[in-house]
Amino acid sequence: MTLDSFSDRHHGRAVFATMTPDDRAAIGAVRDDLRAAGYDEAGVRAVLGMPVLDLQPAAFHHLDRHVLGVDPLAAAVRLFLLDRAVDERTVRTLLSEPSLDVLLLLGVLGETDGGFRSQVHITCAHDLLLATDTGRYSDWWGGADDLGDRVMYIGYDSAGLANVAPRSRAGRTLDLCSGSGIQSLVASRYSDEVVGVDINPRAIRFARFNAALNGIENTTFVLGDLLEPVSDREFDRIVANPPFVPEVPEGAHLLYRDGGPDGERLLAQIVSGAGQILAPGGLMSITTDLFNLEELPRRIGEWLGAKDGFDVLVLVERQFPVWAYADTHASHALTARERTEYAVRMVDALGDVGISTVHTGYIVVCRQPGGGPRQGTVQTVSLASPVTRPAGAHVADHFRFLDRDLDGHTDGVLRPNPAVRLVTSAPPGGPETHRLVAPEDDYVADMDISDLTRKLWQATVTSDVHWSVIRGSALEAVARELIRQGALTLDDLPPAAA
Repeated sequence: MTLDSFSDRHHGRAVFATMTPDDRAAIGAVRDDLRAAGYDEAGVRAVLGMPVLDLQPAAFHHLDRHVLGVDPLAAAVRLFLLDRAVDERTVRTLLSEPSLDVLLLLGVLGETDGGFRSQVHITCAHDLLLATDTGRYSDWWGGADDLGDRVMYIGYDSAGLANVAPRSRAGRTLDLCSGSGIQSLVASRYSDEVVGVDINPRAIRFARFNAALNGIENTTFVLGDLLEPVSDREFDRIVANPPFVPEVPEGAHLLYRDGGPDGERLLAQIVSGAGQILAPGGLMSITTDLFNLEELPRRIGEWLGAKDGFDVLVLVERQFPVWAYADTHASHALTARERTEYAVRMVDALGDVGISTVHTGYIVVCRQPGGGPRQGTVQTVSLASPVTRPAGAHVADHFRFLDRDLDGHTDGVLRPNPAVRLVTSAPPGGPETHRLVAPEDDYVADMDISDLTRKLWQATVTSDVHWSVIRGSALEAVARELIRQGALTLDDLPPAAA
């Protein structure tokens, strides 16, 4: 059974199945009504007392009964985030008649006990409104098993990918495993054209609704298996949030989650396709779990076929003990015993395929611009924290630095990251220690530095330090490491006077 078939059987229709281009104006009215109520990231965070991505079902009752008021914003939160029925009078203070009519027509809202209930969540992220499926805890589903075609909620991996992917201007962007369409809609702001691909028909409908809900018109969503619908085209940017959780034997196969026995079945296909559809100078950004991190560069090289012509940046957010990773993915179980049993099975499944370490993070692949290829690189950077703010400029700088002719005639000036500051400590009776910190930059991890590094850093703050001056000296290696960590950038020289 699929969620579409379950919805059709119990609620008379599959969500968004009847949507047509003629509904765009009414869907736009939904956006206007929600915005007028203050339903955005800042407004929802204020009434919840937490970021919307931190919201958990355990908090629903407390928020509903003891926190939220009776204004339109509270009604929107109850209706679209807390799975609560809201009486008709209150809903009509939130939604205009065209909005209410189209949400009923598309199966988003259903009538219940003199009010309405939403069959979907509408989450606020990246200044977007994003419809996704609710969880199994919603009364809509009556305890049904987690069904394979669920359109995944917006999590920190989805939001993080949108922050990691560089946002420099692009002609054409591809969004693989597009799900709700969040990556496509963010990319629409810096791309002339965006194509989203997903194998799940339900996800395609959700993504098309979300594009209409946000008034975005330069995105197209097509049904297909990874690169198959777009194999004859090149893209300047690719973003991908593939299923990456290792499958547990005898468990339900979920399209949005399962990445094969080792979690890398789809990841390997996507990376290997870079040479086929990524334009020279193009960037492919992927969010994924990183298994056996020390061996990952070798596997990436195998997926690419050869690293020449490609550079890869692996960004590591955090590490999970294997047992904690398994326990997290057992949270769907209905009882404590079932959760324990599932976690045990996952631990054994991970062990059977040789997974001994688990990190979360991102993989970014750059196809070198024309004129190469030179020998490719795979570099790893440990991030300061989960990426909740834009960090794509650091990623773009990393590859721009690699592509410069640093041993030839290219020169530039080392510039400090303005978010980074130097902290010097002098413990009683001990030597001074120096540390670079960037509490407002998720990319740049705190780092203890040598006195030589401190001197270079301070020089970049107070004067122009030219690459040509430090090239070939002991400072070159220091500068390269600071650039790799995002603490420095290498700016081009201004054009010479005529």
